[in-house]
Amino acid sequence: MKYPAKVQQEVNKWARENLDPMFKPHWGAIKVSKANTYEHNLMVCKVALALLDEGIPFCTEARLKCGTRPDIIAPTHIRQYIEVLWSETPEDFYAKKAHKMPEELLRGVLFVDAAKDFEPKMLW
Repeated sequence: MKYPAKVQQEVNKWARENLDPMFKPHWGAIKVSKANTYEHNLMVCKVALALLDEGIPFCTEARLKCGTRPDIIAPTHIRQYIEVLWSETPEDFYAKKAHKMPEELLRGVLFVDAAKDFEPKMLW
């Protein structure tokens, strides 16, 4: 997807600061992992489609410099880090991943429960 120049500059700046340069993300594309459950992958797709409908740049399965792999990254969204939960809880996330992540990303984590019905308004 092509974004306006100002938005693309913001995405590029964010990517240089936060993404592992060895793993180039595919912006606006949905990637799922066989390691996740069907329900988890389905919710990742629903969230990504909602972002796509709003024209918000996102990538899935991207690797951060700190080594973690968020479910969805949306650099221009009010919540840049979207984590889909299925069998884990926010407490599990904070116990397993949070200690590796930069503080500024942790302030913007949005949890989406894959066991509940999804409404796009949950993203705002």
